[in-house]
Amino acid sequence: MAAFGFLDVAPLRASPGFRLLYAARAASFLAFGVLGVAVSLQTYALTDSSLQVALLNAAVAGPMALSLMVGGWLADRFDRRTVMVWSRTAHLAAILILMGNAALAEPGILPIFAAAVVGGATFGFGMPALMAATPALVGREHLAGAAALTAVAAQAGAIAGPFLAGAITARMGLVACYGLVALASGLTPILLARLPRLPPARGEPGGDAPSDRTGGLRFLLRSPLVLNLLLIDLVALVFAVPYVLLPELAARAFRGDADSLGLLYTAPALGALIGALGSGRAGASPWAGRWLLACVAVWAGACLALGLVGGLVPALLVLAILGAAASLAGILRAALIQRATPDAMLGRVSGLWVLEETLGPALGGMQMGTSAHLASARLALVTGGGLCLAATAGFAALIPSLRRASLAPEKRPETGHAGLVPADAR
Repeated sequence: MAAFGFLDVAPLRASPGFRLLYAARAASFLAFGVLGVAVSLQTYALTDSSLQVALLNAAVAGPMALSLMVGGWLADRFDRRTVMVWSRTAHLAAILILMGNAALAEPGILPIFAAAVVGGATFGFGMPALMAATPALVGREHLAGAAALTAVAAQAGAIAGPFLAGAITARMGLVACYGLVALASGLTPILLARLPRLPPARGEPGGDAPSDRTGGLRFLLRSPLVLNLLLIDLVALVFAVPYVLLPELAARAFRGDADSLGLLYTAPALGALIGALGSGRAGASPWAGRWLLACVAVWAGACLALGLVGGLVPALLVLAILGAAASLAGILRAALIQRATPDAMLGRVSGLWVLEETLGPALGGMQMGTSAHLASARLALVTGGGLCLAATAGFAALIPSLRRASLAPEKRPETGHAGLVPADAR
């Protein structure tokens, strides 16, 4: 069977609950795409400082890291629908702070940082429950399809959000831009409230007590597959994410202008969208682990190649390949983690997973930026891609559970009238 094909929409057809969850997440992705650009624009306009923009990201990340741990525990202890609805409703407070501040004659920078803290905390409380809800709604046989559909919505939001933010801010101002964010964010808890109750499973094999806040860490230590799925992603995020170097490449290596920089940022998002659209057969692949390793290797190779190419068009092609490989790796990783994790642990493991995906790009940006400062952007890309490629080869050679990881449907033996397993199925 081919590993990939056109986008698998079976989760949307089969599950009314997943359709609601998907619509809610699509609205959130669009809101976050608009919000990230609008807040950065306003912060830079008020302070004329890129450092303040970076500090704003830190103001989001700190509270989010703490709340993710609490959110994972909440998702494994209480009804996940309730956790999602309340956290996304509370998130509206951050948007209202931004709207009120933007409406003032002289907007201040402190309310923006306050909104960042509130937004990061409320996002972290609800995200583990949001991720843990998917297996219960689609079944574990459709996890890769659900992850691919989510990736499509995420990339669509990443492409459309900045465009809308720029267009609305230029024509109607920041209050209108934040108003769109509030509208999309307000739709999210309304859709989530229509989901069925989603209580976490109790007493599943492999799960720790829901009251144990450190159970997620202990589960990772006794689950080599899930642990190494997170570690290989962390390695790729730290060594093979080139986005912080794109402005320098556009200005110095390719001698381009602002339009060239925009194309460099758009190329990986378009590649990721194409990768997600072409992931249809991934959900049934018996070689999912090998495909994931191959995707990470291509991701690393594309980062390395970006440091060697000499023109804008080749760079755009390499970035599109990088985005597609990273998207496919993410889809396979999501399905494998959710399939290998007991429902009773999904909240806490999802919290650690989102934390890794939050800290990884931040560490990667620091690594790439420091390497480029000490040497050059091209050398930083070649070195980072090479290290990631070597590490991927090490994972492939040393972690058999990763090589053997499968998303093929589980075979369930048929039983006779007496409940006995037939001889040919033993």
